[in-house]
Order: sequence, then structure tokens, then C-alpha cells
Amino acid sequence: MKPNQAFHVSYLDASAAVKLVLREPGFGNLRKYLHLRGSLITTLCFAEALGVLKRKWLHHQLSDEQYLGRCYLLVHGCRITLEDTGLEDQQTFMKASQIARKHKLDLSDALQLLTVKYGKFRHLVAESKTLLITADRDLASAAEAEGLRVWNCETEPTPPPQ
Repeated sequence: MKPNQAFHVSYLDASAAVKLVLREPGFGNLRKYLHLRGSLITTLCFAEALGVLKRKWLHHQLSDEQYLGRCYLLVHGCRITLEDTGLEDQQTFMKASQIARKHKLDLSDALQLLTVKYGKFRHLVAESKTLLITADRDLASAAEAEGLRVWNCETEPTPPPQ
């Protein structure tokens, strides 16, 4: 990394991860960002993204080949790193539960906020401050309320400046 070059850490939630492989609103914004930034990180919501693809397949919105192809792209073509969040730890579970209750989120989304807020990249600041990428308005609002840097790739063409 060059001197004065920002280190970018970006977490994807399930709604954004799906947009990496399906041409939905936000697809172009996210693909452009990925091309410029490289790797992305996600947590348990990766399984949730696979579940969204499964649901679309079961509802005949994706053919068998489209479903398997999109799953392959998500798993092998998008340079996503899976981060272990330690959800099996009772204290982590309790903190995630508190965030879920506070913002009326599901546990996966709450865990995502917990990971961004208290995870290994929490000390990054300024241009390097961790970015949560989502297309979920409720999650974006909760992230902002928690003081996190968040980008709704569906409604905003680029991430907010830090």
C-alpha cells in the first residue's frame, strides 16, 4: 500500500451480496465499487444470501442453471471473505440480541452491526473507516443510529465520503 493510501474494509449484508450476482437495482453501483476496491467481508448473512437465491429458484424466478450459476458466482467469483463472528459465544449472542431488540432487526443483521462496530477493524478512521454495504433501509437506518459508516447501494450511486 502506498503512503497516505486509505485501507478500505467493506462488509456486505445479504441484500447487497445478492446484488453482486443478480441484476437488480444497485447491481451496477456495487459491481463498480467492487472493481475499484477488491475484497469484501461478510458474516453469517452469507448463508442468508444463498437462501435468497434459493427462494428465487423455488419461486421459479431463477432456472436451475441460473440458480446454480449465481450461487457459484457468489461463492467463488466475488472475492468475499467470510468472517467468524463468534456467535456461539454467549456474550456475543446477548450483545447481538440487544442490538436486534433496539433496532427491531433480525439476528443476522444485528450481528452484522455488532461485527462492524466492535470487530477487528473497529479502530479504522477517516477514509479507512469500515463501510457497511446494504440495500436494506431498516439496516441502513440502524447502522447510522449506531454511528457506523453505511452505504445503501440501491439508492445511492457511491458510498458516502468519510
